Amino acid sequence: MPLWLSKEQILKNKIMKTFNAITSITQRLFFAVGLIGTVFAVSCTTSDLEPVPQTIDDVNVAADLVASADFEEVDDITANMMALSEASEGGRIDGGGHDDRCSCAEVTHDKENQIITIDFGDGCTGPNGITRSGQIIIQYDGRRFVPGSSWVTTFKDFYVNDRHIEGTRTVTNISEDFFTEPTFHIMLEGGKVTWPDNTYATREADKVRVWKRAANPLLDEIHILAESITAGVNREEIKYATFVKEDLVFKRACRGAKIGRIPVAGVKEVTYGDRMFTIDFGDGECDTIVTITSGDETKTIDLSDR
Repeated sequence: MPLWLSKEQILKNKIMKTFNAITSITQRLFFAVGLIGTVFAVSCTTSDLEPVPQTIDDVNVAADLVASADFEEVDDITANMMALSEASEGGRIDGGGHDDRCSCAEVTHDKENQIITIDFGDGCTGPNGITRSGQIIIQYDGRRFVPGSSWVTTFKDFYVNDRHIEGTRTVTNISEDFFTEPTFHIMLEGGKVTWPDNTYATREADKVRVWKRAANPLLDEIHILAESITAGVNREEIKYATFVKEDLVFKRACRGAKIGRIPVAGVKEVTYGDRMFTIDFGDGECDTIVTITSGDETKTIDLSDR
């Protein structure tokens, strides 16, 4: 069993002693175990096969990275809007003043029912040239930095550059206390990204995210911890699974243009059917270049136009 799950369980046990209300985390672990079983079942099947020549399929790999980037960006936008709402008295708030990606959206805060709605309308283009439409809806319980707090993000007719985004994303603060780096357990259920040509990829995820805060917020980093996993069906209806081998690092300072939607460092494995690819995101430089390896073949691609 992956090591981080056992560490996470230890964290959860500590939190449970103080916050009895978060018993739902335990139930989510069953889903996590199911996903992990999928990853290892696929990996074992791959290792039992005779080696065969493989050609890197950068189209499908890139599609997976784009889908991942869409959901990671939603997490980032959600976190920023929650920070803004915590200081508001409710009603309409200036989301763009806290996150330029929401500068053309209408953000409202129903403080009584603990709901934040980010409405991009029929479509508005942010300063980085990315067009969003529809709504991101956040139902929260408690302040985000309080261990045991949680929030659920859903979508209503939400599109990013004509890609339709669906799913339910549940985030729970599993930090040991107020003095450690904020640590969050993320579950994505029913995730789906549909492209304009009606091809789509489904996505389920179980991951741990650590927010490494700096004195200057522009230097903040988000780390997706090693052994986090995703699974689903890709655009060619082939089952896939991903496994983070080395922490994926997102830098806020790299968020300009189309940079920042993908990690700038870290390594993960992507398995499609009986084929496995290793994706290296680099050494921390702000770029959209990734290196893909499969068997003896290596290819470098630029995701900026994907």
